[in-house]
Amino acid sequence: MHFDDNLKEVFDYLPCGVLILDDSREIVFANVRLRSLTGLPEERMIGSNMCSVGLGSDENNQLLSGKEWWDWAEDSVIHMRTTIRDAQGATIPVFINGKRRRDRSGRYYLYLCILDISHLEEWSVGTVQEEVHRESFYKLVGKSSPMQELYNLLEMAGGTGVNVLILGESGTGKELAASAIHNGSSRSGRPFVRVNCASLAETLLESELFGHVKGAFTGAYKDRIGTFEAAHEGTILLDEIGEISPAVQVRLLRVLQERVIVRVGDNREIPVDVRIIASTNKNLREMVQQGKFREDLFYRLNVFAIHLPALNERKSDVPLLCTHFIRKFREETGKGILSVSADAMRLFMNYCWPGNVREFENAIEHAFVVCRSEEILVRDLPYELRVTAVREGICGKKTADILLPHMLPERTFLQPVKTQGRLNISRERLVEVLEQHGGNRAATARFLGISTVGLWKKMKKLGVE
Repeated sequence: MHFDDNLKEVFDYLPCGVLILDDSREIVFANVRLRSLTGLPEERMIGSNMCSVGLGSDENNQLLSGKEWWDWAEDSVIHMRTTIRDAQGATIPVFINGKRRRDRSGRYYLYLCILDISHLEEWSVGTVQEEVHRESFYKLVGKSSPMQELYNLLEMAGGTGVNVLILGESGTGKELAASAIHNGSSRSGRPFVRVNCASLAETLLESELFGHVKGAFTGAYKDRIGTFEAAHEGTILLDEIGEISPAVQVRLLRVLQERVIVRVGDNREIPVDVRIIASTNKNLREMVQQGKFREDLFYRLNVFAIHLPALNERKSDVPLLCTHFIRKFREETGKGILSVSADAMRLFMNYCWPGNVREFENAIEHAFVVCRSEEILVRDLPYELRVTAVREGICGKKTADILLPHMLPERTFLQPVKTQGRLNISRERLVEVLEQHGGNRAATARFLGISTVGLWKKMKKLGVE
């Protein structure tokens, strides 16, 4: 079986072991992580029978070493807990996901994903299956370690009634996380209401949250309930909570303390029973120190804080997300797109994804509009990704004209250069990169290949606000 070098690079990037066997149980591929886990060199593994290198030597493990692997239907997914042996004969507890597939010639191969769970040995088998290998949680998708930790935190939050503060970059799925908490709570049968605090002016936001009475302001032709009343006995998500004004902060603090609201233009107190979940991509602690956010309100909201990982922090989830979005848009559009090319997957793994999962989903949706085959190619992706493909040499120079029929200005391809650990970049270029990433310093630093502290120092040196 021949593997494209780009596909090998994707497998080698994954933080779990990957093993591929042919129908005689001989190893045709073992990634870097698996070779590191077992201590076996590549030349000893490739072409060897899986049992001869300790990957199926347990006599009691008939599923792993016997013919049962080959009795599974094509595309069936197998989950199991077992052990393997390293080069010194030591036993390593692992959890294995397996799938049996045919290649284009009709020959069967077995694909195994092997996760080291030695640090979870005190857990029961059922717990490991549930906690370590959940590929999704409500509408969140991912099976990486950061996502498993996130699922656990969301479950804990759902089991209580405390206020929750969800932190994370734009596009990481903060609304989905809040919805998961609500659906996992005792309020799941009640309303779940979302308010985007950044989309409304102060006066309109007060009316949106607390309602108003007729004549309270120009255009208030009748009484109107606010989202707190609409969410009574349910959950309210205050998205982008860092954008609310000091006046709204005071009113919100009163709701948290006294569980009553007062409509705009009225003085009558109305009791409300609402669980509050707030979310933001800002550093609220820093805003408190700067006097931009009330400290007492912050501690009221920050009872149970949950951080959503950026996509760059869980790159191993990219293939799973890709499959998920392809399936989603195939069902929505009816198009017969089944997969992505090796070059496209390599680009997905290399790209910085400043817009996180939302940007990734938009990229797949864009591809569904222009793709005319069963496989998404680099040329089917949004312009920004095609620029990255050309810039990083993922596609050859001959394809540049195909990928970029309308060339960007030369400055788009100018990259910051590091010399002896220092970043050489002009003030104009730095401002441009910051704007491209929506002012997000963490995403900008990742793009430039420096730390956030290094970026802050460079901004200070160049006089960038």
